[in-house]
Amino acid sequence: MLCRVVDNLGDAGVSWRLARQLSVEFGWRVTLTIDRPDLLARFGADPRTGVRVEAWPDDVSPSAPVREAPPDDDVLISAFGCEPPAPLRAALAGGPRRPLWINLEYLSAEAWIDGCHGLRSTRPADGALEHYFYPGFTERSGGLLRERGLFERRDAFVGSPAQREWLGNLGIVPEAHERLVTLFCYPGAPIAEWLAAVAAGACAHRVLVPDPVVDAALAGFFGAAPAPGQSARHGRLLIQRIPFLTQDDYDRLLWSADLNFVRGEDSWIRAQWAARPFIWQPYVQSDQAHQVKLQAFLERLEAGAQVEAMMRAWSGAGALAPAWRAFDEQLAALGPVFREWPAQLGAQPDLATRLVEFCDQRL
Repeated sequence: MLCRVVDNLGDAGVSWRLARQLSVEFGWRVTLTIDRPDLLARFGADPRTGVRVEAWPDDVSPSAPVREAPPDDDVLISAFGCEPPAPLRAALAGGPRRPLWINLEYLSAEAWIDGCHGLRSTRPADGALEHYFYPGFTERSGGLLRERGLFERRDAFVGSPAQREWLGNLGIVPEAHERLVTLFCYPGAPIAEWLAAVAAGACAHRVLVPDPVVDAALAGFFGAAPAPGQSARHGRLLIQRIPFLTQDDYDRLLWSADLNFVRGEDSWIRAQWAARPFIWQPYVQSDQAHQVKLQAFLERLEAGAQVEAMMRAWSGAGALAPAWRAFDEQLAALGPVFREWPAQLGAQPDLATRLVEFCDQRL
C-alpha cells in the first residue's frame, strides 16, 4: 500500500486505518510505504498490528526506486492516485503474475462515483491494468472505513465511568450547562467570526482544540493562543487546548462531544460513526469542487435547513453568524438525525470488507 501525503493528517490517517484493518481483521500481510511515517507515530500506530511501515525516501522523485518489488505481492494499493515507484510500477506492466493494482480514490458523496467504482483502465504505454475503487455511501460504491465492533465500543464508552475518567485525565471537566465542542478545521474556515458568535451566544460552549492549526485565529481573538493544557475565556466561550490524540483517543473525544467540527476525510468519517452532530469542512479546491462535494453530501444526509446553512457558511458560502445562531438553537433537537445516519450506513458492508471481496474476485 502506497501513500504520498497531500492533506497532511487525513491521507496518512485513512491509509493507516485501512492497512491496520486489512492486517488485523483479514490476516493480510501489509506493507505501507509512506512519505510521512512520522505522522503514523502521532496517530499511535501500533507495530503489533502486523503492518510493516516503510519510509518513502525524501531525496528521490516519486518514480525513483524505493525497494525491490517482492515476487509474492498479490495486491498493490495506490492511495489517492499515488503513482507507484519504479520497481513496483515495472511489476505492474505485465508478466505471468503481476499484482492486482487498486487505485483507492478519495471519498465523495457525488452520484457519479457509483458508476465509476470498479472500473478499470489500461495504461497504453505498457499495458498496466489499473482498477478504480471509490469509497462512498451506497451499496454500489466501495463503502466507508469501519472496524468490526466500532459501534459496540462507542456505545459501551458513552455515559460510562470510563468516559468520565478519560475526560478527566485530559483535564476536561465540563459544567452541566456547557456544550462540549471539538474543533478541527482548515485555516480557511471563518474561525474568528465563529468564535465571536459563540462568545456572544446564549449557551456556554467549551471548545476543545487538539491541533495548532487554529492558533493564529485564537491569538487574534484572545491576544495569545492558549498553550496545550491551557484555556482562555471570553463571554460564553471557553477555549481549551488539549494534546494531539491518537486515532483511538480521537474517536473517544468525538463520542464525548455535543458537536464536532471536522475536516477532510478521516475525521469526517469518524464523526459520522460518533453519532453526534457535526459540521464538515471539505478540503478546499481552487475550482470550487469542494462546494459540489459538500452539496452532494448534504443531499444525502438530509439533516435540515439549519445544518445545511451552517455547513455551507463554514466552507465560505454564506454568512456565518446568522447560520450559527439558527444552528445552535436547533442543536439539541438534531440528535436523532445524527444517530440514525450512522445506523443506516452501518447496515452496509464496510470498505475493507468490500475491498477484500473485490480483490478475491480478481485474483
